[in-house]
Parts: sequence; structure tokens; C-alpha cells
Amino acid sequence: MRKILEMNQPENRYKHVYEWKGKGGKVIGLISNYVPEELFTATDILPFRITGSWRENVQHAKVYRPENSCGFCNHVLESYLAGEFDILDGIVAADIDQDVVRLLDVMSYLKRIPFIYIVHVPFTNRSELNYRYFANELKRLSQKLCRIGGKEITDDDLLCAIKLHDEIRGLLSAVYDMRKREHPPVSGEEVLRLISSVCVMPRSEALKELKVILPYIRTRKANLKSLSPRLMIISDMLDHPGYLDLVEATGSVVVMDDMDLGSRYLYLPPANGEEDPFLSLATRYLKRHGSARMATWGEQADQIIAWVNEFKVDGILGLPLAWCYPHQYRIPYLVFRFDQSGIPNIFIDREYHLSNVGQLRTRIGAFIESLMKEGKKWT
Repeated sequence: MRKILEMNQPENRYKHVYEWKGKGGKVIGLISNYVPEELFTATDILPFRITGSWRENVQHAKVYRPENSCGFCNHVLESYLAGEFDILDGIVAADIDQDVVRLLDVMSYLKRIPFIYIVHVPFTNRSELNYRYFANELKRLSQKLCRIGGKEITDDDLLCAIKLHDEIRGLLSAVYDMRKREHPPVSGEEVLRLISSVCVMPRSEALKELKVILPYIRTRKANLKSLSPRLMIISDMLDHPGYLDLVEATGSVVVMDDMDLGSRYLYLPPANGEEDPFLSLATRYLKRHGSARMATWGEQADQIIAWVNEFKVDGILGLPLAWCYPHQYRIPYLVFRFDQSGIPNIFIDREYHLSNVGQLRTRIGAFIESLMKEGKKWT
């Protein structure tokens, strides 16, 4: 289990990339959960989840971006300028917010990587027109991937890729179900490590690893400082496991999350029986919640509240990324819905890299203390 948990550490992150490239394969970096990995797998391209530099200093990125802008984008650009992504054959992102679009504008201008592409995601999923538009966007992307991978995508190829990724999500969902236990088998930090590692591995290999470790996880009890209070974490673009380690080391257990590299990655609506696999894929991805610029705030709040009851959550801890305005705009609505449902909650801004640890520990500790004074909600 340790092997897969450490795969997305900075020193191991590109191990599979170099191995894949050594066999003559192509690798493309992905930004956003709205870009379907299945398209890349179907063309024998390794989809590699982009992670920014975890170092504090982003002096090179500051030349192209203001400091008071999205920390994730700044740190990704710093990695790009440092040459960490030079081994990639391309980078694909969804236009989930304008900071990401501007990030790819800079990458396109600098021309260090041959293929930079932005997938347009409709702002809503209210009509069939939205799904069909997004399906056409995915078809346009697949045509470009075919040229890079040197392989045409057939419906059978895409259906096989969908089956593979659904099986991975099913195994990860089984891990999440085990977190409902009074003593979860995995900590919140370990879950983040697990999912972020899956996202940088060849998915067929990730599936094999998950099948091997799942029986062990079923019998395991996580090494935790405390089994209460039970927290849910809400955050975007959080890929540094140190944040969840900090939360749990302060005296709590993270039993659920609403994060990109968490529940949003694995909880995808089931296939709807569409004959066109592109339309099926577009419908499933567009129905998922996550991006603050999507008109799905209500569905997101409903799902989080349902998870609070299902996972017996005592409180919600939001860790929004500082200077990420679209996600900041959504917070008052979520707070209103949680307060309305009687769910204790707090939102504390954070940087992308792990920093301000002392301040975070104090504020998180105060929230945990307030939950402990209220007593256990669940029996």
C-alpha cells in the first residue's frame, strides 16, 4: 500500500511518465475533472494529472502572472517554466475559470510544449443541447488526440476505456464506503495520496494495484490521533496531503470530502444507455458538480448535506484557495445551506503550497474544540 500512496510525491511523480515514454508512448497533462480521461486511454495516451510545484517560491511565474491570483495556476506555471512538464506531449484543460484560461494562454505563448488545448464546458447542464454541445467538444478533442497518438478512436475503444475507468472508480468508491465505519481503515491524507497517485499512473496498472490493496484495506484500522469529531473537507485544487495531515493531527478524522482529487473524481453518474459513447460520456461528466462557475451550486449543496448524514459528519471544514474568486463567490451560498440544515461549518483560506501552518492549526483547533463541546452528534 505504501508504494501506491507515495506515487504522487514530487520525487516519484514522473516515474510512470518516463517509463511510458521509454516504451514510445505519449503522455498528456490534464487540468480539471471536466476533461474525460477515457478519451486519452482509448488512444493509448497516458493521462497525467497536472500538479504544481509545492515549493513556496514562484519567482518565475510572477513575471507572467500577478501575485494576488490563483495560487494553483501560479505554481503550475512555475513548474512549467522550470521544465518539469517538458517531457509531456501536451496539456489539456477545461475552461473552468478564466485564471486557468490565462494560464494556458501563457503556455501557448511560450511554446515549450507542442500541444496546448482548452475544452469548452457549457455553463449549465439544464438541457439536452448542453450535453450534445459538450459531446461535440469531446469529439473535436478526440480527433486531435488521434493525430498525437497515431490511433483512431472507435466506439469499442472508447467503451473499453469507459469500462476500465468505471472499474477504478468502483474500487475507490468501495474505499469511501469503508470510511463510514466508526474507525475508518484509511485517513483523509491517505485517501488523497491514493487518488492523486492513481491519476499519474497508467490506469490499467492502477486497477491492478487497487485490486491488490483493497482486501488489506478492508481489515485495516487507520493510525489516527482521534476518532472524533468526524469532518468533511470541501476544497478545490487541493493536492497537497500535508493539509489533511494537519487537520487530522490537530485532533479529528476526515471521513468524507468534496474535492477534485476526492469524491468529485470517483462519483460519476452511471452510464445512461446512450448509443453514442461520446454523448454518454459528455452527459456523465456534465452532470457532476464541482466547478464554481457551473450552475450546479444547489445540486452540490444537496449532495454534501446527504453525505453529512450518510458518513455521520460532525462538521464541515472548507479550505478554499486564496485569491480564487469564483470559488470564493460560492461560499456564502454553501454557508447559508449548511446553516439552514444545522451543520456546523467554517471556511478558512489557504495557499496552494503548505504554509501558514501555525495559523491554520489554531483556527482548525478552535473549530474542533467547538464541535467537541457540542458532543457527539451520532450514536
